[in-house]
Amino acid sequence: MIERLVRLYPAAYRRAHGGEIAATFRELTDGEPLGSRLREGAGLAAHALRMRLGLGPAGPAARVVGLAYPYVLASAAAACGLHLLRWYAGLLASPAPLGLQLGVDLSGSWGVLLVSSLLVFAGAAAALAGRWRAGVPCTVAGLLSFAVAAVVSGPAFGDPVAAPAAAVLAAGVLLACPPDRRVERGASGRAGAAGAVVASVLVPRAVVDAHLVPWVSTDYGCWPLLVLAAAGAVPARRGGSRGGGSRGGRELAAIALASPPLLAQACTTAWGDAVAVGWLAAVLSAGAAAVLLAGRVRPTSRASG
Repeated sequence: MIERLVRLYPAAYRRAHGGEIAATFRELTDGEPLGSRLREGAGLAAHALRMRLGLGPAGPAARVVGLAYPYVLASAAAACGLHLLRWYAGLLASPAPLGLQLGVDLSGSWGVLLVSSLLVFAGAAAALAGRWRAGVPCTVAGLLSFAVAAVVSGPAFGDPVAAPAAAVLAAGVLLACPPDRRVERGASGRAGAAGAVVASVLVPRAVVDAHLVPWVSTDYGCWPLLVLAAAGAVPARRGGSRGGGSRGGRELAAIALASPPLLAQACTTAWGDAVAVGWLAAVLSAGAAAVLLAGRVRPTSRASG
């Protein structure tokens, strides 16, 4: 088993470290049950694939993925939370008996979509709380099952192309993030900001669905993306103000990686409304340009002062 796993590494890395990897794996799994050996093997395979893709811990791509990791969790949790809220609001509004509705909704692909959304939300919450060893696999499994069910169910749970593609992309980013990037310095602060994104997306939606603000009927899917953009503006601004080589670009790239689940949600709810989509694109573009401009101007003004 270990010989096949070692072959997954790039040739140069395998020649330099293959023997050490195999010896460490055998030492860790000697006498362990099958489940533990499979778990260690899966972790080793994931590390090998990250190395092949240039996502080693010190690489620039890994830095972007590490920055994006908590926001991808937040974006996936918020999008699936919105699906669950929409389903729950429909459940309460329907005159049909509750048992009958649950029997229909929890059967077939619709039931898989709901359970997948719940898995994503619970897994993302666990990962953002620091339990990423359990939370990330749960989130990835939920995203992939959501993608499959979304294709099968058609437009019942969002766009049949954008929704599954966004779920697969989000799962890919989570799998690509090196484990040490999840626990590095500053990760807890980003996790807290990501948790605030989830709350800022779901609480207003719940308020609207509860008809507590009767003059508002819909947010056209734009509000979640605006929340994500605002959450990314602070680290991007700091990245630019430090005068680093990325000038905030790395942080903006991380937010772009995190946006597909909420972007798919926006496309589903705002499709056909050119004004809403146009305003959304204009606001996001202007916000990104303003962040980058501020990051470039501030160091210059300090130097001139």
